[in-house]
Amino acid sequence: MGAVGHSLGSYAAMFAALPVEGRREYAAAAGRSVAQVTVALLRCHQVAPAARQPDPELLRRHAELGPAAGVPGAMAAVVGPQREALDEAISRSGDGPGGSAGIGLVNSPTFHVLTGGAEALMRLRLAEGGLFERPGTRWSYLGATAPFHSPVLAPAMPLIGRDVDRHWQPVKGDELTVPVYGTGTPADLRSSPHVLYEVAEQQMCRPFDWPAVVDAAMAELDPELVLDLGPGASAAALTRARLRESGSAARFTSL
Repeated sequence: MGAVGHSLGSYAAMFAALPVEGRREYAAAAGRSVAQVTVALLRCHQVAPAARQPDPELLRRHAELGPAAGVPGAMAAVVGPQREALDEAISRSGDGPGGSAGIGLVNSPTFHVLTGGAEALMRLRLAEGGLFERPGTRWSYLGATAPFHSPVLAPAMPLIGRDVDRHWQPVKGDELTVPVYGTGTPADLRSSPHVLYEVAEQQMCRPFDWPAVVDAAMAELDPELVLDLGPGASAAALTRARLRESGSAARFTSL
């Protein structure tokens, strides 16, 4: 038995592995989980650079893509291109006004989430129109209010660590009752000296590779059943697809 959570779902996976008995302890753990996620998100917004008005010429050129281009945001889902093509495009784009773009989430071989800030993403999209405007490719800006899974948010980590140390008892890996797999690196967090800090760091400022995490968990646990607990259908679909691609015989079901 083990647990893994997609992005912020790692908090739920970690808290589910703590030794909790009875309704009161469960309610306290759930409240603590919500509070820590909320505080971590607030810290990220505290350190995120204030969104400056993008270059008017950049906005004009982006608007010429038409209404389907969407409203620029700090993160964007891209379906179609392989990882290698995205890495090459990002490398060519490089740093510029508003920072640089990067791959924040690898959801599948052809489904990635780019991060880094609205201006960096607009610049990348316009510079690499041959990649992002080709048939079969979809680019959708997300409603994220900060560039999560990006080094941009690294300055939030000392603040989050201080919050945990001051207001909550830190969690050591040996307190987890089952394996919990990190998403920044697909490793069992039971070896971590400070699980809450590591989970926050992975979700806020490190990229993660969901197929790699699923593969690592499946290889070590070899489960007969994979249970999806929601809250939405996206991670379930990605997990089911990965199990199928890897040839896993495990049954998959969602609650």
